[in-house]
Order: sequence, then C-alpha cells, then structure tokens
Amino acid sequence: MLNDRRKVARYMTQLDIDIILEDGTILPVQTHDISLDGLQFKCDSVIANEIEPRGLQSHSLDHLKIKVIARLPTSETEKFYASCKVIIARRLSQDEYLINLEFTAFEKNGSKVLQDYIKKLALNESG
Repeated sequence: MLNDRRKVARYMTQLDIDIILEDGTILPVQTHDISLDGLQFKCDSVIANEIEPRGLQSHSLDHLKIKVIARLPTSETEKFYASCKVIIARRLSQDEYLINLEFTAFEKNGSKVLQDYIKKLALNESG
C-alpha cells in the first residue's frame, strides 16, 4: 500500500488494462497502482499522444473521458468496467508519462469486482 495521506489506500499492482478513448480507440496499458477511487498507469509518448494529440503537458485534461476494461485476478468470469476522467498527467522522462485516472462511474458489476480485488490486495499485504 502506498501511504501518501490519501483518503483511500492505493495498492501497487500491474494489471493489463484496455483504455478506451471517446473515439473508440483502444489502447493497451498496464497499471502502476489502483485504489477504490482510481488508478495510475505509465505509458510512452505514442500512447500519450493518442490520449491527447495536442500534448498532455500543455493542455487542460479535464475534458478527457476514458473507459477502462480489465479482467481482475479475483474474477474468472467478470471484467471490470469503469468510466474515468484524467486527473493528472506527469512526464517522467523523454518518453514516459504517469497518468492518473479517477473513476466516475462503474458499468455492469464493476464496482463489486473492484472492491473484491482491493480486498484481496489488502489481505495479501497484511498477511
């Protein structure tokens, strides 16, 4: 668990997820960490430019709406579906970005699937 004075615990985890942009473009990325409120992922400049062609660093990001789909290890049959908004995009190096997404809505059984996964992460850390 990452402790940075957050209201909700954030857990380091590497999950393969699909980011779906408003135009339907699907971008495969991997999470850096996840919480009940959102997730972070790292990406290269190619994916960053797909997300915001005008540049992540030079424009407001609050207009960007993204969907996330993932199969979490706690569910063999259900996928995790969430709508998100971009909160922060940080440039880590010449070709690497860290993007923070906040969940704004869940689809299907996404909220429960996420809660089950977070519980599993918390248990693994404590025991």
